[in-house]
Amino acid sequence: MKKYFYPAIFSKEGDAYNVKFIDFDDIFTYGIGFDDAYYMAQDALYNMLPEYKDNLPNPTFDYMNIKVKKNEFISMVELDILEHEKKISSKNVNTTVTMPEWLKNLAEIKGLNFSKILQDGLKKELNLF
Repeated sequence: MKKYFYPAIFSKEGDAYNVKFIDFDDIFTYGIGFDDAYYMAQDALYNMLPEYKDNLPNPTFDYMNIKVKKNEFISMVELDILEHEKKISSKNVNTTVTMPEWLKNLAEIKGLNFSKILQDGLKKELNLF
């Protein structure tokens, strides 16, 4: 899974910012202050994942040529699919692992935690540390 950066047009109206994405016709949000608006923009991207996950549009990178109004600016909004998956799918699942009996017995004698070792090993193998 990877990270995407989508340009969004932020329109300032008083203390609020309206946000619309250049690459999505149907994703809009707003926030009070820029930080809140940016957070809400990321949240809007995460919420659309079930609909677009298998067909995400390519981000527009030549957005500097897009004309914006006086009270508008364009900012890239990060969509980190892996981080999102970690947040929404943190439940543990059972997995069957096959190993030689002697290895299992030795590990149990030493009181090793199979789940922790497997999780740590998978994270290392997937470069998630």
